[in-house]
Amino acid sequence: MKNIYRASTAIVFITLFSQCKVFDNEVIVPGYVYIPSYKLETAIDGSQGDTTAKIVDVWVYDNGSTIGSYGLPALIPIQKKGSMEIGIDAGILKSGQDYERMPNPLLTRAYFTIDAQPQKIDTITPVFKYIPRAKFKFIEDFDRVGLRFTKFYSMPGDTIIYVNSGDSARTPGKNSGMIVLTDSTDYFRLITTDPYNLTGLNLPSILEMDYNSDVILFIGLFANTPTGVKQIPLFNAFPTKGWNKVYINLTDEVAINPINTEYKVYIDIYRSKGSPRPRIIIDNVKLIEG
Repeated sequence: MKNIYRASTAIVFITLFSQCKVFDNEVIVPGYVYIPSYKLETAIDGSQGDTTAKIVDVWVYDNGSTIGSYGLPALIPIQKKGSMEIGIDAGILKSGQDYERMPNPLLTRAYFTIDAQPQKIDTITPVFKYIPRAKFKFIEDFDRVGLRFTKFYSMPGDTIIYVNSGDSARTPGKNSGMIVLTDSTDYFRLITTDPYNLTGLNLPSILEMDYNSDVILFIGLFANTPTGVKQIPLFNAFPTKGWNKVYINLTDEVAINPINTEYKVYIDIYRSKGSPRPRIIIDNVKLIEG
């Protein structure tokens, strides 16, 4: 209802504004593009994983020039008249931070041709895809043979189980991974079994992860450098009410390390003694470089 109210208010404002005059000349009213939502498409062969996404805004361009960035749903003023092509990038929270946003460099720009006219509102739904050069270093969606993660610090009885029903499943009918800890576990680490090479050279790299947890998840990397293994804390995923998705931008962290450094992804969990067993579910963990 809030989104409908915002769009209705904007339309009323446009109508009233068009009736104003300045110095006896009619005010020129822009056309508008309305973007209520978006879609993410992945390769049908499963090589790019699931289509979960958290695109919070759109970055809009006119022939390469930036018009602006707008939170979704977005009503975008177009200060032109006639046929024109606009480009739209998928905006994400940079490493989960509300105060810092960025176009996702690993998703394609969507293009539309519109006939811009004063007071006219064009409604469009951009479809985003991973860029052709995106390299998926690993995907853990718990629907593939074997696990990409292994227990590192744990107690006997700690385990990961597959869940695929109710709010425990990120996608209905598909598996998610639930981390089940014993009553005596106060610290647990999940880490990728294999190391993964990231080229560096300022190539964009992002770690995606869906999570549903009532405790903090401490997410980071271990970098195998010539001087030894370096731990790189990246992001603290705070407790959620249902599922959330984070995009952790690794580009700057990778750039300061030697070219072709190998990395392992880890997830740490701390638990106060005597506290109830935490509920921790993860899914769609993707390490991607472009």
